Amino acid sequence: MGDNNLSPARRAARAHKPRPALLERLRPYSRGRRGCATLGIFVVAGMVLALVLGALVLDRTIARLLAPPTATPVPTPDIARLGAAPVVGPPSVDVALIRRVLQRYNSPAADEAQAFYDFGVARGIDPAYCLAFFIIESSAGTQGVARTTYSVGNIRALSGQPSFEGFRRYDSWRDGIADWYRLIDELYVRELGLTTIDTIVPVYAPGEDSNDPAAYILTVKRLVAGWRGY
Repeated sequence: MGDNNLSPARRAARAHKPRPALLERLRPYSRGRRGCATLGIFVVAGMVLALVLGALVLDRTIARLLAPPTATPVPTPDIARLGAAPVVGPPSVDVALIRRVLQRYNSPAADEAQAFYDFGVARGIDPAYCLAFFIIESSAGTQGVARTTYSVGNIRALSGQPSFEGFRRYDSWRDGIADWYRLIDELYVRELGLTTIDTIVPVYAPGEDSNDPAAYILTVKRLVAGWRGY
């Protein structure tokens, strides 16, 4: 049918219909628009994923800073091998170990490592126990009245003895070390017949003086067992 036989309205509609050549030019453009849209979606998704991953990494980093990983735990010493922990006997620690322990605590008595050893040998008492008492009583002389009294065991003063806040005061760490061994040897071992940590501690640090004898005994044994390598 020729265009001349069409109504004016149909001729107008046909005039506005894209011709095949024009459609061929438009199709690539349409595909490009769809491609750009798809690429945009991928870009946005990638950005969101990057933000999520970044947030996770940041969260882990902050967590490590606030709560850094703990060091490898040290195995608990086998205190069962000590039994009741008899204090009478040869040294189970040497001077070098005593010095290292005191230095680790920044003890003001670190230079007296030899005295800890020698007085123990002279009294027949393992120096490891004197060292353990020193750590428990004053964190090796760095805390409490021991900083003034030079007492390794926070021994109570008797009437007429030099004292500070009720505790016996010495002129030097060496004097304080010697007196601890004297007290354990003469009073606890010989007079009272108490020769083990299990029997000495409840008298030395009784519960009525706001002590915890069971915890005290456990701490002494763990320290000594650790030094012995149990």
